[in-house]
Amino acid sequence: MANPDSNIANMTDYISVGEALKLVAPFKGDRRDVLTFIANVDTAFEVTDPRNVSTLFKFVLTRISGEPRTAIAHRNLENWEELKEFLKNTYAEK
Repeated sequence: MANPDSNIANMTDYISVGEALKLVAPFKGDRRDVLTFIANVDTAFEVTDPRNVSTLFKFVLTRISGEPRTAIAHRNLENWEELKEFLKNTYAEK
């Protein structure tokens, strides 16, 4: 059995976008949930084939609703890093 402490990023087997999306709970703008949401999305991107990141990003956007969805729609956020920075700056406790 593989060492559970080995770095996930070094895995050669990736999971599907659908499976990765199961790691991402909906985010509705609750400041208490934003860091957990970000960590879960980071994990989803780590275990997804890099060729599928744009597809995963589109699905991650569907997990965001309410006021954050409206705020994101008014910006031209093109990838997870940009969205993550926006969420941290807007919703993380200062």
